[in-house]
Amino acid sequence: MKKILLYTLLLWGAIFTFGSCDVDIPEIEKPVLPEKDSSSQPDDEDDPSADPNGIFDYSKIGEHPRLFLNAQDFDHLKQEITNNSILKIIHEIIINRCNKEFVGASTLTYQKSGKRLLTVSRKALERICHLAYGYRMNNDYTYLNQAEKDIRSVCSFPDWNPTHYLDIGEMALAVAIGLDWLYNDLQPETRKMAQTALENYAFKTATDPTYSKQFIETTTNWNQVCNGGLLAAALVTYEKDKSRAVEIIEQSFNSNKTKGMTTYGTDGNYPEGYMYWGYGTTYQVILIAALEKVFNTDNGLSQTTAGFLKTAEYMLFMAGTTGKCFNYSDCTEPEEPKLPMWWFAKKQGNSSLLFNELRLLKKGAYASKFEERRLLPIIMGFIDSEQVKGTISAPQKKLWWGDGDTPVVLIHTDWTYSDTDKYFGMKGGRSNTSHGHMDGATFVYDAYGERWAMDLGMQEYAPLEAAGIDLWNSSQSSTRWSIFRLNNFSHNVITINNNQYHYQGKAFVRTDYMKAIGTKLGAKFECFGVNRNGNDYDVDAPVRTAEFIDNGGDLELVIKDEIKSRANKTPLVRWAMATPATAEIISNHCIKLSQNGKILYLTVQEQNNHPFTLKTWPASTDNKYDEANPGVTMVGFEAQMSAKDTRVFTTTFAKEPKNIN
Repeated sequence: MKKILLYTLLLWGAIFTFGSCDVDIPEIEKPVLPEKDSSSQPDDEDDPSADPNGIFDYSKIGEHPRLFLNAQDFDHLKQEITNNSILKIIHEIIINRCNKEFVGASTLTYQKSGKRLLTVSRKALERICHLAYGYRMNNDYTYLNQAEKDIRSVCSFPDWNPTHYLDIGEMALAVAIGLDWLYNDLQPETRKMAQTALENYAFKTATDPTYSKQFIETTTNWNQVCNGGLLAAALVTYEKDKSRAVEIIEQSFNSNKTKGMTTYGTDGNYPEGYMYWGYGTTYQVILIAALEKVFNTDNGLSQTTAGFLKTAEYMLFMAGTTGKCFNYSDCTEPEEPKLPMWWFAKKQGNSSLLFNELRLLKKGAYASKFEERRLLPIIMGFIDSEQVKGTISAPQKKLWWGDGDTPVVLIHTDWTYSDTDKYFGMKGGRSNTSHGHMDGATFVYDAYGERWAMDLGMQEYAPLEAAGIDLWNSSQSSTRWSIFRLNNFSHNVITINNNQYHYQGKAFVRTDYMKAIGTKLGAKFECFGVNRNGNDYDVDAPVRTAEFIDNGGDLELVIKDEIKSRANKTPLVRWAMATPATAEIISNHCIKLSQNGKILYLTVQEQNNHPFTLKTWPASTDNKYDEANPGVTMVGFEAQMSAKDTRVFTTTFAKEPKNIN
């Protein structure tokens, strides 16, 4: 490759120390570059061997840039952003961040938080991805200088923390994007540093079972993130060591195909929930999109499981009507942009998948902080500019459900995001799934512009780990289940005898009910073994049914719980729900909930008029490691059952209290 003559080896030799964590790269004026071809030319150190045989046709690997956007794509994009308002808005968000946050930013340093380097990896990815995009689009050398500084900094680290491999997955992608998108304009020494670091810190550890066991055989987001970053890096460095690159590409492909992709099941619901869908599926799309751009095929990867191409619709339904998601498992509550939706919309030719994304873009959410915004520039290669020029229609379906490890039923009553649009989500599953909680048949409910039934969501990991909580052990006796937000006492579920849920019990969606539901809006779950005490069962599997009932044009949520006690068992039933509203017990059957000038009544009835007691509980404990939940109250009731008894409790959520005879 023709070298950029302005830079000198002497300058870099003076400042380059591979083992250092801090690299001071001087700012340089925009050079007058010698004329050169726009295509990348082979370096003296390129691998001269023949392209290996393998899963893909490696002779198709072309010039840099080759990840997500090639040179022609960047040129086309420069024209498109002047004609397309959506592309222009996102482009300006990216450039504004380059100018305000990344140019002149402090040197990236090797600083772990507990066992993780992940914050640094993500910061590097955010900077390099944005700056490399900015330079390709604007030819602003301040972006190139800063990106090069950041690449050299992280490539000078002593390692990328292989004991927590997510850190490597994200760092490998960061360096790969910088190396690829800036290839011809990086100093040769920087390219060499990047290639060496990717080999030593990423590829060597990825083929060492000591470290690769963290992700190779898993079916969680770890598989998607680690394999996605590694595969992208191997595609970028292919010409330097072809056999090594092919080894990494095919290892990542096979691992992802046989393990990572299985997480989507047959229906597309993601066991780890809303937040980790954003993380794992972003990297899943990155992996597939990288293959498609380079080889013009993913070799069937996106078709591996029936659920993958259905998963975007699942995510569409995971957003409520109040700016909050259905945040089951380890997840925060706010609704956020989901970058893979742009890829799915283009892939499937379905613009309605962007209904929430365009709403969030209009609200300014894409310009605000959100989980995956470090990767925002990549979606510029995913957006179908023609698809987003017109009005995007609302989804036609009102109910979505999926079976599998963590079954869910999700309902939007009209997609207007107004007071008439009600949202309901209910989930099943087990506690011992990745990031799972003790929450079988829990639910959330939005109505009249407010969230009434909520999930407290996740608690930050590092403080719990520092407090000695065995956070990643999901067995029955694990201290994970002493955390209030994670156990059943904080969730909207039935609890028997105040016992902790059993970690192997599972709430199943009743597929017979769902398949026969027709136009009705409802859900039905059956909880097997959830409420057992060891091998001792006080009740048979409780059944929970939720349906919307039309009351004079206003849809009211009705939840029915059927519980059967066993012989010689007299269980205490606790029905509880977390709410941000102020709660007032106004009768033996009714609780009044109030928030932001809105009122909702919970009216409870037992079909044979057996007694129960309405109650409220604090949403807190005395444990020092439990985070506070200000403004949240647990509401519900308790009932004492006799042996071999059946109780059916009906709870109605309505604007007016129901008359109970």
